[in-house]
Amino acid sequence: MEANAITDPNEIVVGQILFIPTISPSPSPTPATTAQVVRRGNPSRKVVALTFDAAADAGFTAQILDTLKANGVTASFGVSGQWAERNPELVRRIAREGHEFINHSYDHPSFTGRSTGDAPLTRSERWEQLDRTDAAVRELTDLSTKPYFRPPYGDYDASVNTDIFARGYTYDVIWTVDSQGWDGLPAADIVRRCLDRVEAGAIYVFHVGAASQDAAALQRIIDGLQDLGYGMTTVSGVIGT
Repeated sequence: MEANAITDPNEIVVGQILFIPTISPSPSPTPATTAQVVRRGNPSRKVVALTFDAAADAGFTAQILDTLKANGVTASFGVSGQWAERNPELVRRIAREGHEFINHSYDHPSFTGRSTGDAPLTRSERWEQLDRTDAAVRELTDLSTKPYFRPPYGDYDASVNTDIFARGYTYDVIWTVDSQGWDGLPAADIVRRCLDRVEAGAIYVFHVGAASQDAAALQRIIDGLQDLGYGMTTVSGVIGT
């Protein structure tokens, strides 16, 4: 009516020529081409994510799983493909007890070379690292590591995030709080460090290896977080995916 200056639609007659206006469609949002770096989850909820990297020895993995199970806590495990192949029963247990997997590469190379002094991996080499790890986890559990990736040493750049996104990894999971158990910190200091740095949505990174006292500190960390009113969950739980 507006386009043809018609005030009364009943006045339209057979044979009248009408102008039919067109409406331009809204432009589609630009599709994402790079993974989102996640250092912290939802800051509006008193919930934190517990994550455990597993790329060296089996270490205290069983003890960590026992502690999580006893407290009814589900967590995320950043496993390398080699670690999964060497510890199939632990991988199956992680899956069976409802924990989440993060792809932590196949044999833990720096994708950028920053921490190791090596040349950056090529795109095809990065994809091989991702694919071999996901295949190892899938074979053991029928679960995928997608859409979560954690870069070895925390080394990443724009090219890494573009390359992992192209392989189905939409989240580059870093952390808010590093326990530093991997660096020889005693259990009591790990507990203090983790509780002093707590914040809503925090993502904690621990390690399962025998060189770390994270397992010995875990129960006291869980108790302390609960006393402070925090819940504990997986990465997906804390970022809301």
